[in-house]
Amino acid sequence: MRVAVVLYGLTPHGGGVFTFQRSLMETLHALQPDSRHEFVFYSAGTPSGDPQVTDIPVGRPAAMRKRSIEVVRAVQDNFYMPRVAAKTWFERSLDERGVDLVWFAANYAEDCNRPFLFTLFDLGHLVHPYFPELSADGEWERRHHHFSRYLPRAAGVIVPNEAGKEQLLRYFPIEQERVVCLPHPTPEFAQRAVDDAAAAQSRDRLGVRGRYLFYPAQFWAHKNHYNALRALAALGEGYELVLVGSDKGQAQHVSKLANGLGVSERVHELGFVEVDELVALYRGAHALLYPSFLGPENLPPLEAFALGCPVVASDVPGAREQLGDAALLVSPTDPDAMAAAVRRLEDDGERARRIEAGRGLAREYTAERYVRGVFGFLDQFENIRRCWA
Repeated sequence: MRVAVVLYGLTPHGGGVFTFQRSLMETLHALQPDSRHEFVFYSAGTPSGDPQVTDIPVGRPAAMRKRSIEVVRAVQDNFYMPRVAAKTWFERSLDERGVDLVWFAANYAEDCNRPFLFTLFDLGHLVHPYFPELSADGEWERRHHHFSRYLPRAAGVIVPNEAGKEQLLRYFPIEQERVVCLPHPTPEFAQRAVDDAAAAQSRDRLGVRGRYLFYPAQFWAHKNHYNALRALAALGEGYELVLVGSDKGQAQHVSKLANGLGVSERVHELGFVEVDELVALYRGAHALLYPSFLGPENLPPLEAFALGCPVVASDVPGAREQLGDAALLVSPTDPDAMAAAVRRLEDDGERARRIEAGRGLAREYTAERYVRGVFGFLDQFENIRRCWA
């Protein structure tokens, strides 16, 4: 089959989603000779800047044309009429390239008049509908409309683990046979050799010294910076907290919280950092502190594992399945438990055991394993897809 792989938001400021998709694309190129399927790549949301990727048009004219087609189709659907409106740019492109199936490699999807594979990261808006980034200004309605439109129609839905599968089946009527469990791969950059001398110089340039906890996360409310700061306060002097990530509207609030808790002088808010700086911060940290409320999987703990950084993470559904006993898992609303877990890592034996277990998990979760899992789905579905022209 010819498969269109649709990536979304290919910009480094996209955080873990960008890292995940880049790793998939590189691995697909490397493993192409092992598959009987052919892959073509599209980028939605933002231009990719990659000559191997076709950018789906963006901008006001393209959006208005696409929206007008969607409105006409909605009217036709409401009156049980066949769809006879013009095709979208994406649908015309799929026709021209003879695409048999579309794989939406992120939560994004759009009408394509083809069978498609949907990649579901989480259903956070249903599990935690109170966070503003998941609910405010119509965001909840947009997300629910999107998932309700595309998940039930998907030929297959990729979820990261059994917790993700349970979440999907709880909210949507989907046959279990269409659910594909594929653990997220450890990002490739975290598995490269590290120059520790250069990493130390990088930390020095950033002004990060002494013993610190590291939290790489965009500044969303669900990332739970508040309780990370409370854990820092509970630890007292001798620990600092390094925060990196793009501001999604909460950075100023986090700074005010740090002031209110009396820990602002021990908090480094570095904003977005480049990959080499990210690696350096992982390598020098006493621990990754990852108190996010959302699962069922997260990439930073895998990055930390690969780079020899022990992990204290939220005990949310899916965390035990993903992280096993390599991480210390605590309630995301219990800063005292976070502080106690951090102190456990002051013991050299405990620290070494967690690091060793984490490295093993990071090596197990590979992009090749993920992509070959997709190949397996495609091989099976091809026997169905060949039933029509």
